[in-house]
Amino acid sequence: MMKRVLCLYRVSTIGQVDHDDIPMQRIACREFIAQHPDWELVDEVSEKGVSGYKTKTADRDALAQIKAKALAKKFDILLVFMFDRIGRRDDETPFVVQWFVENGIEVWSTKEGEQRFDTHVDKLLNYIRFWQASGESEKTSLRIRTKHLQMIQEGLYRGGLVPYGYRLEHQGRVNKKNQPVRDLVIDEKESLIVQEVFHKITSDGWGTNRIANWLNARGIPTKHGDSFWRGTSVRAVIRNPIYTGRIRFGDDLSEPFEHLRLIDDALFEQCDRLVREKAPRMSSKRTSALRSTSRGLLTGVLYCGTCGERMCFNHNRTIHSLADGTKKCYERDVYRCYRKISDRKGCTGRSTYSVERIEGDVLDAIRTFFERIKSAPTQVMLHSAGSRAKTINEEALARAEAALKKAQSEMTALEEEAVKALTGESKMDVTFINTLIPKRRANLEKAMAEVESIRTEIENEAKTDAMHKRELQMILTWAETFETAPLDTKRTIISAMIERIIVNNDYSLDIQFRMSMNQFMGKAA
Repeated sequence: MMKRVLCLYRVSTIGQVDHDDIPMQRIACREFIAQHPDWELVDEVSEKGVSGYKTKTADRDALAQIKAKALAKKFDILLVFMFDRIGRRDDETPFVVQWFVENGIEVWSTKEGEQRFDTHVDKLLNYIRFWQASGESEKTSLRIRTKHLQMIQEGLYRGGLVPYGYRLEHQGRVNKKNQPVRDLVIDEKESLIVQEVFHKITSDGWGTNRIANWLNARGIPTKHGDSFWRGTSVRAVIRNPIYTGRIRFGDDLSEPFEHLRLIDDALFEQCDRLVREKAPRMSSKRTSALRSTSRGLLTGVLYCGTCGERMCFNHNRTIHSLADGTKKCYERDVYRCYRKISDRKGCTGRSTYSVERIEGDVLDAIRTFFERIKSAPTQVMLHSAGSRAKTINEEALARAEAALKKAQSEMTALEEEAVKALTGESKMDVTFINTLIPKRRANLEKAMAEVESIRTEIENEAKTDAMHKRELQMILTWAETFETAPLDTKRTIISAMIERIIVNNDYSLDIQFRMSMNQFMGKAA
């Protein structure tokens, strides 16, 4: 009686399909069947682009299909090129093979023969085989990851969608097959768009949706070739570290490559922070204008001194009848308390405040601030904006590194003494040495942690120092351009400088500058 054979072919990636892996498996299996006169091929099942290591058995439709056919007695033998085609998970695949055998199905491989379960040794060999396959998958995954990490550290293009602002170009590099490959280079036209996007967010206070509409209105296509931008696609651009010259692979970043850099690190971080702050849940930490389309300069930073509610910009239009019966329209811009608008009894303050009067007083305060900043020597200001703890941290690091070196020497000496005691070269008792090792190891771990902590603090101080210098340089730029800047830019500058402005019934103002601004004002005094 002929035995009915079902063949399973599997490849982990679609690319393997293109490279004839499945045809190769099919040929090998059919040749193997031809060597058995009592076998006949009745069915073939292919899995394309399915990982036998990452994909659980329950999620593999092909295996579920084959199991159903096994229960229906549609075949007698399951044949694969190699057993790892069934799977590579050591916690599942051995039991899948055993399930087929227990249900009357012989399981064969063209390379490894039949898998039987007649003895405990068979079961052990079955488990060991898939344990090895699982280990090979882990090694392969580690090799691939290591290779990709090496590629990003070398600044090489790994494939996939080319980031907006760049293009691929042959630079004379070849792969291991001596075929020319392309590398990322800056695209002159698109890079200008990228820089303008960052500028509009940081300097003009625009949101990502407004930028998307601006790009679409000018017919600027996305990298996909169409002309439709969304806020999400703009956010994907401004959060891509490639614009600082760093290539990303998962959570890992390369060191910066200056030939790929479009913006500096501080601008990238500032842009990301401003976009995140526009989320409603971040309203208490917002440093940018609440609405970039408002005509009011103080939208988002102006608060009612009576109830503490935020104030909004309104255009007030009233019509009065004159003595001669004619009507005259009066128009003016005002700020109004949100609470007063929604519930008049909720706030006892004024109904409206003159925009001209409040903004005039705030602009005078800002001009005074800029004059004080411009009157101080720039280099002195830049120096004072740096970290005051730099020298202290460097001295602390030197002491911690010395303590670490001492702890390492003590640990090494103790380990060497233990070896000598074991070989009879030392008269010291091994038991006594073993009692000393935990304490020395604890000292070593403590010293290592201290060094790492101080190094992290120094790195953070350096970042803070760079941020303060950039802030000061930005303030100096604002001081020169503020008077001639457009409304959007002025509003963004005010929001970046001022945390809150409280207006009272008598029009007196309490202007609360942000911490860094107060620091600079103190240095400029």
